[in-house]
Amino acid sequence: MNSDQAKKIDFPDLLAQLGHHPIKVCKGGRELWYRSPFRKEKNASFHTSFLGGKWIWNDFGDAGGNVIDFVMQYQSVQFKEALAFLRNIYQGSLFEKNGRAGQSLLQTSSIPFQQQSDPSNFAPEGKRELEFLEAHEIRNPVIISYLEEQRKIPIDLARLYLKEVKYRNIPKDKVFFAFGMENESGGWEIRSASDQYKFKSALIKRDITVIRGRGQNRNSVSVFEGMVDFLSLLVLRNMDQFEGDAIIMHSVSAFKRTIQDIKRRGYELVFTFLDNDRVGKNYTLKFRDYFGKIAPTQSNEFAAFKDLNDYLVYNVYHLG
Repeated sequence: MNSDQAKKIDFPDLLAQLGHHPIKVCKGGRELWYRSPFRKEKNASFHTSFLGGKWIWNDFGDAGGNVIDFVMQYQSVQFKEALAFLRNIYQGSLFEKNGRAGQSLLQTSSIPFQQQSDPSNFAPEGKRELEFLEAHEIRNPVIISYLEEQRKIPIDLARLYLKEVKYRNIPKDKVFFAFGMENESGGWEIRSASDQYKFKSALIKRDITVIRGRGQNRNSVSVFEGMVDFLSLLVLRNMDQFEGDAIIMHSVSAFKRTIQDIKRRGYELVFTFLDNDRVGKNYTLKFRDYFGKIAPTQSNEFAAFKDLNDYLVYNVYHLG
């Protein structure tokens, strides 16, 4: 990591890893206010803003700069030591060859989402690196801003199905937050409120989530890859609950588990809303091959977009 790369680090992500969380979010999440990391205070006098493609900060009007400047003051170190500090936190492949920001500490230190082939068993007890602490109503302004401003999901709707989840990275002994959905095994599927450092994983156990519909004769089920896709369709249809049931897979690796649940419940129609990328199309065909005509794909409704949320965001911005 060189100095230019370090300056592009998601500063709110770094602050969160250091235990500092915003108490006010402005300008659609592009300006965040904190109690100063440099002293004890009741009111927020420290803020960071996303300008010119990078985060800058200002503390009470008499200090500020970029991410490296912050670390130098926070750790009382010189430039080289500040870079070493950041390398230690963002170890692994932080920056891809194309210069785009990649994995953060959360991603490199936890079990990769795609490697969880057994949805009923996240990891043996002795090997877990993420510890579930608590789940409660979403109150964190970062999560609220992310869902409402970037994903166009109203927070009142999100709160019906999602929770704010606090968890600990055991090897680093640091506490983080995310938004998440409870699954059928009593575990939590979580993801970060950030598009720059995308992170998703599972706590306790990995499994699908089944959400019951409002209809008395629930003979149909809608299948989604992720929780945001599920919420996006509710927004697009101006609903807070479907007539039929819904299954959120959380990963296409849960295909077999999803098939088992659909068969057990005896649905007569299986509507698939999977992504329009290569993987999504492949699993759409697998559903069709398995269930035949009772599994019509719905992905053509948003064929010009990768997923339902991209379609929702486009509609909000361009169609009002």
